[in-house]
Amino acid sequence: MKTALIAIFLLTVSGAMAQNRPCEGCEQPRSSIRPYASVDEAAAAADGASRYIVPITEWQRDEKDGSISFSADYVYPAAWLNRQVLLRIDCASGGYSVTANGTEVGYTGNGTVQTEFNLTKKSKQGVNRVTVTFPAQNDASALLESGIVWLGKAEIISQPTIRVRDIDLSTRLNDNGDGIAEIGIVVKTDALNPKSTRIYYELVAPDTTRLAYGHREMTLDMRGEDTVKFSTIIPRKWLWSADNPVLARLVIRNMTEGRYTENIVVPVGLRAVSHHDGKLLINGQETTLYVKQVDPTTTASELAGLKSEKYNAVTFAAGEAPQSFYANCDAAGLYAIPQAAVDTSKGSESIKRGGNPSNDPAWQQEYLVRTLEMYHTSKSHASVVAFSLGNGRTNGINLYESYLLLKGLEHFRPIIYVGANGEWNNDRIGLTNAPNR
Repeated sequence: MKTALIAIFLLTVSGAMAQNRPCEGCEQPRSSIRPYASVDEAAAAADGASRYIVPITEWQRDEKDGSISFSADYVYPAAWLNRQVLLRIDCASGGYSVTANGTEVGYTGNGTVQTEFNLTKKSKQGVNRVTVTFPAQNDASALLESGIVWLGKAEIISQPTIRVRDIDLSTRLNDNGDGIAEIGIVVKTDALNPKSTRIYYELVAPDTTRLAYGHREMTLDMRGEDTVKFSTIIPRKWLWSADNPVLARLVIRNMTEGRYTENIVVPVGLRAVSHHDGKLLINGQETTLYVKQVDPTTTASELAGLKSEKYNAVTFAAGEAPQSFYANCDAAGLYAIPQAAVDTSKGSESIKRGGNPSNDPAWQQEYLVRTLEMYHTSKSHASVVAFSLGNGRTNGINLYESYLLLKGLEHFRPIIYVGANGEWNNDRIGLTNAPNR
């Protein structure tokens, strides 16, 4: 039900905010799902290569009347017929529009997070052309102003008509100090008639111990969505933390009409996060975050080096972080704080109505959409132990509403806004920029 309400909200936002165009024709924001033809292919793909994933590496850059576009060819093979074709752009400098074979697909005002577009109806078997265009003037530049136009990692992804859309993870502690992991596998169909499938799942500990396994059959109505849920005990030695960055393996297999149509293997860190009386608790232990602001292009080895400098957490400029950044933090044992693509310092410090975008009702849905995008694209990473509503020092109604929206989705991890100036839309936790000497 929660997922359905989010979808309705996003559709309402798209219609209500045409003047700021937060997102039109975009898929719902989600974790970085990578489908494979088999579990063996997934296990062998150290670089993420898959028969169902085609990276776009050669772009033709053009500039016209101030707008900048990137165009490239992609192939829709016969093996992908009756499957969905998605364009995934990991991150970019700002808002952009997408066309396929000269036909408009959609637009996002916030290109700084992973965004997906469904190209199925715009594609034909064989060679196709996709174009990503950055307008001369971004409607949302008042929230986050970018400089040089750039386009990050882009891929064409094939998933079946009834497909795994997202993964939800949460962990809490039991009375013995072990974890209780609750995992949700969100399944969606794009079919115009009821579709049935069987979802197999398996959770494997780092020592290959099988922590949980099973399957569930489901039938989804036209363009419907449902969630497979299971829970299991996680022994304390397998709980993830900065001092113990152990990653389990979640295997999901989607069987439709007697054959596996996609296989997904996800490294997951399971840990309990909570906060109380200004204290952040990781697996029940009070934890102070020693935070270093880094560039989102920071490499895995550079991130690992931060621990030798006694930092245990990282943050970065508003809205900017590729999925690989979070994955590197998961592996290195660094806590991360994603930040919504909002920078209130770009506007006036006036707290009057409309004096700053944070106090301007015309921008409210844009704030809420950016909060949702930040949350859903980062939520499943073990390293993510808190969420930031944005950068800056001006508070207002839009940030209050963003806080309330996120609180309705996230019940354990703290939500912070350093510019709250003592107001209630900031969960106080142990946070410092000084390294732990």
